[in-house]
Amino acid sequence: MKIHVITDEKGRIVATAQSVAGSQGNLPTAQPRPLPGHKLHHIELPKELEGLRDAEQLHQRLKGHLKA
Repeated sequence: MKIHVITDEKGRIVATAQSVAGSQGNLPTAQPRPLPGHKLHHIELPKELEGLRDAEQLHQRLKGHLKA
């Protein structure tokens, strides 16, 4: 599963969202937009993290999967 990850100026994860490919018929689509100084990453979510429901735990475990 592809996800979007937003990091702040210090590299801290501030948001994650599931990536949805293409248009969903007539439904609107949305994509996260980073603030100035923040960075948007597009990554493949590791299988072992797919079941996590706690955002803080997910953010902690994702840190090693992001490029600087």
